[in-house]
Amino acid sequence: MFEAASGKELARIPTTRRVPSGLVVSPDSRYVFVTQEGVGAEPGAVDVIDLRTLERVASVDVGQQAGGIDFWKTEPVGR
Repeated sequence: MFEAASGKELARIPTTRRVPSGLVVSPDSRYVFVTQEGVGAEPGAVDVIDLRTLERVASVDVGQQAGGIDFWKTEPVGR
């Protein structure tokens, strides 16, 4: 994990698969979601990293070619 402004390395966070392929930061800048491709019969995965603690907080298996991720649409709560 790097700080965008300075390029300084903040942390090295291991992923659950060997081939990370995409990431997106949540609109509130709290989490980063990292897609990873599966190798062979291994499923792909999406890891969720908390940007406050710089720790992986969740992981979910997905299809083998998890090649990217995006947020479709978000709206503030209460609208």
